Amino acid sequence: MTAIHHIRLSVSDLDTATRFYSPLLVALGFRELSPHLTEQGAIDRLRFEKDGMILLIGRTTEAGRHERGKPGLHHLAFSVDSRAEVERIYEEVIKNLEYVNVEDPPIDCPEYREGYYATFFFDPDGIKLEVTYTPE
Repeated sequence: MTAIHHIRLSVSDLDTATRFYSPLLVALGFRELSPHLTEQGAIDRLRFEKDGMILLIGRTTEAGRHERGKPGLHHLAFSVDSRAEVERIYEEVIKNLEYVNVEDPPIDCPEYREGYYATFFFDPDGIKLEVTYTPE
């Protein structure tokens, strides 16, 4: 079996990222694990788990924002079970996040695939995120 074990996103401000990612990932069904601590006891990175995959949100040592289209992560898409779930996550969570930049509220995207329905938005560092439903 091949699966993604973990993904780590680097963020410029861990406190801001915590306020952004914690409610989003919990609403998407991730459970928040205890954070990873430095030797001095400071929180170094957040850890979330769902279905065996771990998503880490950690501090970066570099200044600047993410530049989509350059080498590295282009965007990260989360799959949900229905169009209604895309809408719920958008209305109850995404619209209420601090520092969110919404590119598209829930929208049909037939150019990707028949029935593809998604919302697109950016985290505080400019990383593009998506919540999508694609029928089987």
